[in-house]
Amino acid sequence: MTEPSNISKIGHNLGLATWFGGTLFGQIALNPTIRRITDKNERGRVLNEAWGRFNALNFTAIAAAIVTWRLGGLRDEAELRAPGLARLKNLMLGGAAISGIASGILGARIASQSSEGDTPVEAGTEPAPETPDEAAQSQRLIALSGTSNLALLVGVIAASAVIESSAAKPRGALSRLLS
Repeated sequence: MTEPSNISKIGHNLGLATWFGGTLFGQIALNPTIRRITDKNERGRVLNEAWGRFNALNFTAIAAAIVTWRLGGLRDEAELRAPGLARLKNLMLGGAAISGIASGILGARIASQSSEGDTPVEAGTEPAPETPDEAAQSQRLIALSGTSNLALLVGVIAASAVIESSAAKPRGALSRLLS
């Protein structure tokens, strides 16, 4: 096994940082603060534009985090350091990718409910009474997928930190005897 390059490590960490940081900002700051806009259609337009811009970058961040983990040697190195934690990180990273991509698709579905993306909303994850049914259902699902995405990413980042601080474990019987 070759040691992962610094480029892989940097790409992985930047991917996770962008993915987590942007999602956290959107969930904690943007989605609830949008209520300050009085026109519900304008709320929808601003939300859809902001999340659309972020999602364009976020899909690249998700890809960077996954590709560097799977193909950049990071997973193989993690298996030597903390095999159980590496498998857990693998599962959480997959779950986070699914929930993150689902959130992006749901957001696009909400935006498509009006010609200019100005679907009326109360807040980022709360439909207004006049929100079309399909968009309202998507908003409720985004509340779930967004929260699960953040929780899974916290787990991925925590697992990454523990893995990086773990020493490589001897693999074979002879290695265990000699160590």
